[in-house]
Amino acid sequence: MFSRPSFVPIERSELRHVTLKLPPLKGRALQSAMRLQLLPYAPAGARLAFVYREQGDGQTHAWLWQPAADVQASKLRQHWPEPLLEQAGQGPRLLARGAGSEAQYWVDGELRLTRWWPSLPTAQDWALFVRAAGLQPDDHPLPQRSAPAKLGAPSQQWLRGDNLPAADPWAGWRWQAAVLLLGGLIAFGIGAHLQTLHQLRDDQALLKQLRSEREQALGQRSRYLSLRDDFDALRALAPRSSQLELLDKVVASGILAAPPGVPPVAASAPPATPGAITAPPTNAAVAAPVAPSLAEWDYRNSQLKLTLDIPEGQLVMLDITRRIERLQGFSDVRIGLDSSNTSLILNMRVVGP
Repeated sequence: MFSRPSFVPIERSELRHVTLKLPPLKGRALQSAMRLQLLPYAPAGARLAFVYREQGDGQTHAWLWQPAADVQASKLRQHWPEPLLEQAGQGPRLLARGAGSEAQYWVDGELRLTRWWPSLPTAQDWALFVRAAGLQPDDHPLPQRSAPAKLGAPSQQWLRGDNLPAADPWAGWRWQAAVLLLGGLIAFGIGAHLQTLHQLRDDQALLKQLRSEREQALGQRSRYLSLRDDFDALRALAPRSSQLELLDKVVASGILAAPPGVPPVAASAPPATPGAITAPPTNAAVAAPVAPSLAEWDYRNSQLKLTLDIPEGQLVMLDITRRIERLQGFSDVRIGLDSSNTSLILNMRVVGP
């Protein structure tokens, strides 16, 4: 079995009774509001303990005192105001408190007004108290002091406020600095998030544009490949000249025939002179031009390359070029000599059958 804790009464001379009108608060909020309202009744930095209770008149009543510095927090919960450990009364009454006196005014079991004097109050003091309670002094003359009945526990449900920490004068700006810092971090985070979101939307728009351009490029490339395949198919159906036909055309151009020149003529003997010694006649004649010969033939990818061996001393490039250019189906004719000037190289493009 657990023993019931004994309560330590706080004498009335060390107590202060305060009546407050507070907004409708509950729980921790009401306790914090009470402490803020009661701080002006205690010296700055002093230890403060109080109990409070909302009463039927719509007001909150509180008893407060300053505990001794050597009283531990665990022991402090056993300390209670002396009037709360006594039996409730009805109407005005005067109680003996050692050398002092306390006047109380009760209504329906609730203490509405109290005042303490270090000695016996005068008739005028009592009259002022009765008027403050809303009564007529003539109806309630100064009574004799009485001793109330002691109780082992508070007769009503009172809430304690001594479990709150003492007020910190620096808590205000610290909370403000923390709120400002937290707000700055949140604003920075929101700004960074919005900037990232905006950048992401720009990147998505750019990516969409690039994809659209890529699809267009792929479509154009597919169309080009399709047209190229169709063109190659049509070219495959077009008639082409065989190498024998090309050779026949080249031979027909006359580039392998002897160039035009003067026919060879025999040398006539000089008339005989009487008495002169004459040389025997010779058969010397002017040499006839020799035709060039085909040394190389190369036809590939519509390009025709001819290499003609030309006899030494006979340069017929102009005549050969003219004959080739007169042929149908050849273009881009280029002509040149090798380093020994004995071979004529012709390059041309075959453009038709």
